[in-house]
Amino acid sequence: MANNLNKVVNEINEISISDKSDTEESEEFEEFEEDYEICEECGNENTGEDWCLQCNSQHFQQNFGNWTSGNKDVDEVIKESQSNCTTKCSFVEWVPYSKFEDIKYIDKGGFGKIYSAIWKEGFITKWNIQQKQWERINNKKVALKSLNNSQNITTEFLNEFKNHLICNESLIVSCFGITQDPETKDYMFVMSFIEDGNLRNFLKSNFSKLSWLDKLENLYNISTGLDYMHNVANLIHRDLHIGNILSYDHESSFITDLGLSKPADEISKDGKQKVFGVIPYIAPEVLSGDDNYSTASDIYGFAMIMFEILTGIPPFYNIPHDKDLALKICNGYRPEIPSNIAIPQLLVDIMKRCWDAKSKQRPTAKELFDDFNLDDKKFEESELYKQIEEYDRLNLKNPMDSNNTNRSTSFEIHPSAIYTSRGFNFKNLPKPKNLDENDDKNTNELTTEDYQITTEECSIEIP
Repeated sequence: MANNLNKVVNEINEISISDKSDTEESEEFEEFEEDYEICEECGNENTGEDWCLQCNSQHFQQNFGNWTSGNKDVDEVIKESQSNCTTKCSFVEWVPYSKFEDIKYIDKGGFGKIYSAIWKEGFITKWNIQQKQWERINNKKVALKSLNNSQNITTEFLNEFKNHLICNESLIVSCFGITQDPETKDYMFVMSFIEDGNLRNFLKSNFSKLSWLDKLENLYNISTGLDYMHNVANLIHRDLHIGNILSYDHESSFITDLGLSKPADEISKDGKQKVFGVIPYIAPEVLSGDDNYSTASDIYGFAMIMFEILTGIPPFYNIPHDKDLALKICNGYRPEIPSNIAIPQLLVDIMKRCWDAKSKQRPTAKELFDDFNLDDKKFEESELYKQIEEYDRLNLKNPMDSNNTNRSTSFEIHPSAIYTSRGFNFKNLPKPKNLDENDDKNTNELTTEDYQITTEECSIEIP
């Protein structure tokens, strides 16, 4: 039923699934395990497809003296990744800016800009023993993600970047290298280029064309990436919103910007985490300061992504994204499902569990993976599948009338509804609660005048 993820990944030359699984939580990835051939150089078993850690790390190390980024910390991150490269997806390289051509501006977010480019040499695929050089995919279209003020890039930020490399072998958009803009001196990450761009832009143009099974495919892909991130790599995204989900075709989605959605020169003080993100996607316990980022806060962000996939509408599109909204979120206010959009009830139930104010009540990424697992032979027997099939039949029967459950509603985004990542420091927000726990006043009427709330918004560039 569902496309084999390896096939999708190979088509876009993007990622490979983890070679080994050493935790019980990652059992779902075991089906992708392989026995690799023997390395022709050393005679040992390869550690990846056409890849030998022992030999290829030596090839990289022999070239360490022939390049530098100009920053010893950046050099160290690159060298460390190359010295521990178990597969062709588990390292980055320094790529001189001159190696790119046809560089075009695409978009900007809260902390940087995105460009497309043609990488003339292309990324490494294997070592050619006869020619004693790397084989590459030439003239590869890639994305260049620049980081504002990264000429002063911090060790803390680079440590976060290492986390992205850990997930290069999952349903996370791969990073191939680092380069530097010669004019601004900002560092740029060389990443996979996903033709359809972020999922919000894709939904704007294609929502009415998606079947419920297509939507479920997207939820399955995202939950698979989250499951790997949380339970195999033991990482937290911390800024999971739909702008950080890239879309390939109509049914495949990939997580990006793991650990990169913050200023590159940001330095934590007193060990306290600042809040970075898009307000509708930030979990209430993070907004209020009751808890730090966690796997559960990622699940809250997933709920808002799910809302947009199911309705075609951004959460809280019609109101300012300010401290009043942060207050309302802490008091249980959630986006309202438009009355003209019918959604399979089980999907609504899952979404509401994901945005529960009590973080411990939210499902885990593994539970979401199990809920949406289209590759499970028993899935066609599930109640969720039956509901989706019924709604898709209804859409085919009534493609143009009001009974179509896939109709989107027109909307205009409020000028102060900001969907790029920003930094916040809210103070005195109430402890998170669900809407039915608010006895004294309607949440929709609550404003910061009801609480002595202050906010210190970080100085950042906002488009």
